[in-house]
Amino acid sequence: MVNTRTYILPTSSASYLNSLFVFYSHHLNQTLEFHVRCRLYSASWSRPRQVTMLTRCSDRSRNAKCFPIPESLLNDASVQPYVHNCFVTLHEGRCIYQFCIFFKRHCHLRINTLLSSGDNVFRGDAAITRVGTSAGSVVNMRARDNALADFIMYK
Repeated sequence: MVNTRTYILPTSSASYLNSLFVFYSHHLNQTLEFHVRCRLYSASWSRPRQVTMLTRCSDRSRNAKCFPIPESLLNDASVQPYVHNCFVTLHEGRCIYQFCIFFKRHCHLRINTLLSSGDNVFRGDAAITRVGTSAGSVVNMRARDNALADFIMYK
């Protein structure tokens, strides 16, 4: 009812209820964070490695969108603060794999010997994650995905 109001006298229990409400509302607005396995091609390493990337989700449901944070992995934020990304779809027989590549590329970054070949010189780091088919957001990479990621990155 519109005209019905409940008055609570200022006592110690009222302040307890107020702090409980603040805690509960802060808990509802908190973003869910977790780590997703991805493959990192760093300019300071001699081979690619499987690492974990910080990811934030829109909510706790199974169909929630997950947004990766590649800035936590890629080096030299003072030289190149921007992170580029592109999506790659790989068809192998009847299977379709989707990946998202995050990379930094700048003339003042270190040469990445993993991704450079011949006259092609790549300066910077790159990370690749697997994109799920149902939700369209990033998912954990499995063992076979590492070989597919290497194939994509070296092409």
